[in-house]
Amino acid sequence: MKTVGLTGTIYLPENVSKTKELALVREGAVLRHHGTDVEKTETKARQMALEEGIDFISPYNDMDVMTGHGTIGKEILEDLPDVDAVFVPVGGGGLIAGMAAYIKALKPTAKVVGCQPAHSAVMAKSVEAGRILDLPSLDTLSDGTAGGVEEGSITFPICQQCVDDWVLVEEDVISDAIYFMMAEHHKIVEGAAGVAIGAFLKTAQKYHGKSVAIISCGANISMEKIKKIIELRQQ
Repeated sequence: MKTVGLTGTIYLPENVSKTKELALVREGAVLRHHGTDVEKTETKARQMALEEGIDFISPYNDMDVMTGHGTIGKEILEDLPDVDAVFVPVGGGGLIAGMAAYIKALKPTAKVVGCQPAHSAVMAKSVEAGRILDLPSLDTLSDGTAGGVEEGSITFPICQQCVDDWVLVEEDVISDAIYFMMAEHHKIVEGAAGVAIGAFLKTAQKYHGKSVAIISCGANISMEKIKKIIELRQQ
C-alpha cells in the first residue's frame, strides 16, 4: 500500500501468523481481526465495508484478483512451453482458478494439480461433492490456504472445470517439504508453499520424466515454526 500511496484495512483471522501481521503493518496496512476461519473473516469484512461505505476486495472471489494470478500461468508457459503439470496451493481458489483458466486455454494437455492440506481441504471436497460445502478446518502449517470458500465464489466453477487432480497433504508431509527446501535448497518457504511441494513429493513417481512446475507461493513462516520443524528432525 505504501508503494501506491493508498491506505486500507485488512481483515485477518484471530489465529493469523504474527510474521504475516508484521509484514502487513510494515507495508502500511491497518489490521482488524475476526473469527478463526477466513470465510467468517471475509464475511465480516464485507459487512464492515458496506457499513462504512468503502470498497471491498476479496483475496480470491474477485475477477481482477483472479486475472492477476493468471499472469503466473502466462509466465510458466512462456518459460516452460513443454510443461506437463503445474502444482498449485489452494485456499479459496483465486490463484489456481486464474492460472488454470489461462493454462487450459493455451495448453489443454498440461495438467493442473490442486494442492490442499488434509486438515483444510474445503475446495477439493466441494469439487468432489459438486457444490460448495461448509466444513470445519483443523490447525495446519498451511495457514495461508486454510478455511472455507465463500458461497457463490467465482473460483468454484473454474476449479471444477479446469483443475485436473487434487492432492491432500498431511501435516508431516508439509513439514517434511519445508525442511527439504531448507536442507537441500537453502530456501525458507511457508506452509502454503510446503503444501504444493509436499503434494509433488507424494506423487513424484507419477511424474517421472515429466516437466513439472511447482508454485512456491511465499516465505511468511515464523521462527517458532521453523525451530519446531528442525527440532523434530534432530530427535
